[in-house]
Amino acid sequence: MKFKLGLVRWRRASELLSSHRRLFRTGVVVFALIVLWLVIYRDFIFGGKTLLYKDIGSDSITVSFPYYVLLSDYLREIGIPLWSFRVGMGQNIFPLVGTVLVSPVVWLPKGMIAQALVYQHLIYLAIAGVLFGSFLSLRGLNFAASLLGALLLSFPAYMCMGSCWYFHATEVVCFTFLLFATEQAVARGHWFYLALAVALVGLFSVFHLYLCALFLCFYVPARLFDCFPGRPWVVLRSSVLLAAVAVLGVGLTAVVSLGSFHSLLNSPRGSGTSSYANTLITFPVFGLETPSYYLTAILRAFSNDIAGIGDHFRGWNNYLEAPMAYSGLLCLLLVPQAFIGTEKRKRILYGLLLLLMIVPVVFPWFRYLFWLFQGDYFRTFSLFSVFGMITLSMTALYRYSARRTLNLWLLSVTSVILLTVLYLPFRGIDFGLRKIAILFLFAYVVLLAAGRYFGRESICTWVIIGLCAAELCFFDRITVAYRSTVMKQDLKERVGYNDSTVDVLRDIKAGDGSFYRITKLYPSGNAAHSSLNDAMVFGYYGTMSYSSFNNLNYVRFLMAVDSIPQKATEIETRWAYGLIGRSLLSTFACEKYVLSKDPVPFQTNPAYESFKRYGKLYVFRNRLSLPLGLFYPDYISEKMFLELPSLRKERALLLTAVLSDDENVRTNGLPRMSPSELQESVEGFSFPDAVAVRRNTALRIRSFTQNCIRSAVRCDTSGILVFQTAFDRGWRALIDGVPSPTLKADVGLLGVKLGPGEHTAEIRYSPPFLRLGVVITAISTLILGVAFWRWPRISVPSAS
Repeated sequence: MKFKLGLVRWRRASELLSSHRRLFRTGVVVFALIVLWLVIYRDFIFGGKTLLYKDIGSDSITVSFPYYVLLSDYLREIGIPLWSFRVGMGQNIFPLVGTVLVSPVVWLPKGMIAQALVYQHLIYLAIAGVLFGSFLSLRGLNFAASLLGALLLSFPAYMCMGSCWYFHATEVVCFTFLLFATEQAVARGHWFYLALAVALVGLFSVFHLYLCALFLCFYVPARLFDCFPGRPWVVLRSSVLLAAVAVLGVGLTAVVSLGSFHSLLNSPRGSGTSSYANTLITFPVFGLETPSYYLTAILRAFSNDIAGIGDHFRGWNNYLEAPMAYSGLLCLLLVPQAFIGTEKRKRILYGLLLLLMIVPVVFPWFRYLFWLFQGDYFRTFSLFSVFGMITLSMTALYRYSARRTLNLWLLSVTSVILLTVLYLPFRGIDFGLRKIAILFLFAYVVLLAAGRYFGRESICTWVIIGLCAAELCFFDRITVAYRSTVMKQDLKERVGYNDSTVDVLRDIKAGDGSFYRITKLYPSGNAAHSSLNDAMVFGYYGTMSYSSFNNLNYVRFLMAVDSIPQKATEIETRWAYGLIGRSLLSTFACEKYVLSKDPVPFQTNPAYESFKRYGKLYVFRNRLSLPLGLFYPDYISEKMFLELPSLRKERALLLTAVLSDDENVRTNGLPRMSPSELQESVEGFSFPDAVAVRRNTALRIRSFTQNCIRSAVRCDTSGILVFQTAFDRGWRALIDGVPSPTLKADVGLLGVKLGPGEHTAEIRYSPPFLRLGVVITAISTLILGVAFWRWPRISVPSAS
């Protein structure tokens, strides 16, 4: 009895000691990560810079920052993001709920966001580093290899690019958690983490669920095959169990992902209206790229900036979309060593992994396939490659430090090949960085060889870790700090998003509480590319939007009125300039104020009157502005409208509604204007008269929020009420308290049919599939809880 009691106490003490050891090692990893962060990002922490880049990384200013501000304002003023009139002509922003959960800066007041970005990045790299270090420990690697792996994963080129493309850093966290969770399930049977990891990926982006599935389909069977060689039925059974867990994780985020998937399909890229698919899918399967492409892919493994930095990048494509394979020079030396001294099946698996990393680079068609032919870039593919590179190289480092396994001949051949590659005939190479890379490679070779020769592999391993930290600090500081950024002082001065626009909008809002749109004819983003999302930052309503996933109906409307070409490219649908320069269309779309630095066009236009001047900034008021919600007693067909010249289209929108044949059937036969009647009306068009008619029967708004508009309207006959916002199936209409179907009017805008008389009209927005998503999420959560209580672990083999 005493023996058993002593054994129990010993086990408890052992578990406690092991727990303290893990906690200590985690603390060391976090400390090391913070030290490197303080060194690499010191200009952003102690200096005057912010992580808002003005160069090729200007998406940080023109896209990410405006969306962060929009969400910050929305959370404080309204609540859960649903619909926003600050995006284009109105758009569903419920898919951004995931951003709310994975981007802590949106919980801050908007004035604190710019300076807080660097601390959000610290959170990302710390979480990613700890998770990856734990993953390597689960793989059986020692602390030294796990620590260095954590550093290399937190500070590779991909993560440093996350300094300006913030979603890169979020991707690293999500997929590192997925990697860790998968290993937990395989090595220890703890499946719960896998469900949470898949759910996190789903919150980040619904498209990334596809990438998640792709990753799991390759990694899980390969890992199980490594554990269960020659036992395919066991591998199949375990794979099916883990697949079920992953599906449960998808169900956990259905409340967000279903709506996100609908929004993705309801965009030009997702619907195929404008995408690269038709071009990329025709590329030969084994077709090759240009020499510049291959030289860039090879050299960027040595340093992210060896082919130029930022706007001075001299390689293939551009600085951000070229290969991002840099994850430390030591990895290039050690990856071949992973094949030495290991079993045949592991060599086969390692070879297949390298093949999956190399083939899509050599033959771009396979990389296009990775992206479902939606893009010609690397991005997440580079991240997956980094995972493979670091894992293989740290496995080799572990064998070197713990088992004294190192093939000096292979090391010599590898170093000679790497030096030869650095002297390839690439005109854009940075000779200074090449010399530094050669010095680091030489130092690693000497340390590895010396440790092997003198039998001091463990000591040399820790010296190598210190040298790797120095290498990361040197190369990563170039990537993040040697570029033009918004300065902290700029946030206090009247420049950028703090320019005179702030005063203008304050004065306008103080005296005008109605719904109106503002046309702003100058960008405030002070970056290399124009900022079309200024409305999100300043808090007004406009018609411009820059997004990869603009609302499809918004884009269709812009195409129909010739603001975007009918056969628009993906870039043209992304950079949507709205109704800029189209006076009649702007009036139709509720434009009431114009902000311009050139007053001449508006001083000579009788439709505009001077409102106020702010230094070099002029503000004009549109005398003929129209309210939100216009009533039309008749309509013309969509086909007829699309055949009109641009000017006649502008006039027609002020004279009558536009309906497709399908929508006409749903209106039960409203009067249809004949071509001759339309021609007569357009030729006799009087701008002031048309505006007066529309105003007399327009909507009278009683209360307005982003998601609910209550109003009254009087009409003498049946007709269509057109809201100048993008159509979305999430809109619901109540006419006199009775549900009424919404219609797609004017090619892409929201419409509701009305009968004669005085009506109360209310439209509410609820994201599509929200209720279904809530049900699926609730059921999945219930299943998760019951399954975890009943089966906290699943029977899978231990990692070997």
